[in-house]
Amino acid sequence: MSKSNITRYQVKAVVFDIQAECRALKKELSDAGIVVVVPFFGLQVKQVLQDSFADTEVLPAHCLMLTNNRQHAQIAAELGMAVAGCMEGHFEVPKSVTLLESPEEVSAGYLNQVYCHEKGIPATIAETKRCYIREMTAEDMDALYEILTDEETAKYLPAKAGTREEELEKLISYVSCVYSFFGYGYWGVFSKETGELIGRAGFKEGEYPLEAGYVIKRSEWCKGYATEVLSELVRYANEELDCTEIVANIDERNTASLRVAEKCGVVCNRLRR
Repeated sequence: MSKSNITRYQVKAVVFDIQAECRALKKELSDAGIVVVVPFFGLQVKQVLQDSFADTEVLPAHCLMLTNNRQHAQIAAELGMAVAGCMEGHFEVPKSVTLLESPEEVSAGYLNQVYCHEKGIPATIAETKRCYIREMTAEDMDALYEILTDEETAKYLPAKAGTREEELEKLISYVSCVYSFFGYGYWGVFSKETGELIGRAGFKEGEYPLEAGYVIKRSEWCKGYATEVLSELVRYANEELDCTEIVANIDERNTASLRVAEKCGVVCNRLRR
């Protein structure tokens, strides 16, 4: 994978077809370079949507519509837009539509995840100075398996990796079940310079307080990547997941990892093997 294949936001435009003002969200989207559209619909809903992007390079397939109107949702879907339903008024949710209870409280990053999940593409969750953190796919298996089966790295992992086929099956199941349901999980860490997968990091799904986990490719040890990534995950948990209490279960022999966690303000549970 080349570095040009990873971008922070895959959604290019968000269409607001709801009553909520969402001023802060609209500003965040605009600041991120995402087009904000607030159309005035008459009878020609399809034409209005098509005309909204006539003078831009944005295609309907690049857009997410926020709506509380079932008919508008269906038309948007026919045009290739991703759709999120909002619970103001009455909204019968079409199949596969994500439902937002409070659109004012969501972020640009979350809307990007909704768009990506509906389009079946991996969402970029966050970025650091040198890395992108994004959802993994089956295509990442070879690089991930190399990390998980490295002899030195495996000493500190909670469980030994199975065969490549077993790990691929687990990854495919994980991607399809965890990311869209929980909105978080364990993500891939990719170098901005090379596009290479250099680690895996994130939070164990369904746990509270959030349990952080991270592993970096051995050839990239002692370069500050773990601290860089974990500090960004802590920020993400605070701001996006509304969680300020984060723990990590770390082998007591892994002194480098313990130092990283403590430096980032993560509570360490030292495990004895």
